[in-house]
Amino acid sequence: MPKSKGRKRRDGSAVAFRGAANMTTAPHQMRPHEAEEDDDYLFSSGGTAHTRSAQPAVSIGRDTYRTHLENTVVHLTNQVRAKAGVPPLKLNELLRQAARSHSTDMARRGFFSHIDPDGGTPFDRMRSHGYAQPGAENVAMGQSRPHEVIHAWLNSPGHRANILNPEFSVIGVGLHLDGGPWWTQNFGYA
Repeated sequence: MPKSKGRKRRDGSAVAFRGAANMTTAPHQMRPHEAEEDDDYLFSSGGTAHTRSAQPAVSIGRDTYRTHLENTVVHLTNQVRAKAGVPPLKLNELLRQAARSHSTDMARRGFFSHIDPDGGTPFDRMRSHGYAQPGAENVAMGQSRPHEVIHAWLNSPGHRANILNPEFSVIGVGLHLDGGPWWTQNFGYA
């Protein structure tokens, strides 16, 4: 008998589906009207996001959408850490602001590096935003959804090591949407 597949409803509750005993199952292919967990919003050309639900459309601002994507990366990071038996990271707003600043700087000045054109390092940036115990930084560009950027980082040994480092206790993710997207993930010690 096929294994049951767990699905989540929009309200977050779980539902189990069982296929018939003689039924063969193929990988689910998304239809245009379906959305993945981190793909619940659509952008309009005016920079406003709208929800993809059966409920009336709700417009959210660009900053709310960006924060949703950043928080989803934090959530996915903690899922990966949990599977590896590593404690979860707590969100730190100072690290988020440093990460957002670096993502925006890379987009505006057209570079992609941990070291900015002026020689500033991730540690310099985190400290300048008020965080005294910086740990590490991951950067990425071009991945449009949170699960894509996590997948890219996990396929890089150095980035993966940062994600799974048990000594880090806090995280901040910063996203710049225009022309990239540009992602920065900052880690710190407590």
